Amino acid sequence: MLFFLHSIDVFILEFVNLSYHNFILDNLSLIISNMGLIYFWVIISIVLYLFGDKKGKSIAKKMILVLVVTTILTQLIKIIVMRPRPYTELSNLILLDLGTDYSFPSGHTSTSTAMAYVLSCEYKRWILMLIPVIVGFSRLYIGVHYPSDVLGGFLLGLVIAYMVEYFFNLKIFEN
Repeated sequence: MLFFLHSIDVFILEFVNLSYHNFILDNLSLIISNMGLIYFWVIISIVLYLFGDKKGKSIAKKMILVLVVTTILTQLIKIIVMRPRPYTELSNLILLDLGTDYSFPSGHTSTSTAMAYVLSCEYKRWILMLIPVIVGFSRLYIGVHYPSDVLGGFLLGLVIAYMVEYFFNLKIFEN
């Protein structure tokens, strides 16, 4: 059964990664992938805190909390699972970047999912949930994650953001 699931993982990854590559798509995927970096969301949070109203400041605090929890849990799971990056076993991938840690779950996807979820809930703009979808796709296109890594990151980000949203709504973090 695991072999079957792994073969589906490899098939989807190769389908996306070995698709049409050119200078524009390659660079666009690298830019989109950066929307999953911690630094990107720290900057967004700082801007929201500095230039936002009372609601914006509250959202910025929530985003930083979600970011810290997501980063810690993602790294902990990576250390526990220790899944190698796909390019260590698949020599035919087109690599645009190299990951520096383990593959599961995708940190870029978990981070962008958690942050997009918070913003979507607060501003009722569910279109923002497309951010983690395109970030996850970019991670496959770049060649640094399997689809199951991206799916795991997406689910992890949702769970963390939902839990923090729940606790924040209990008013224990007010002030």
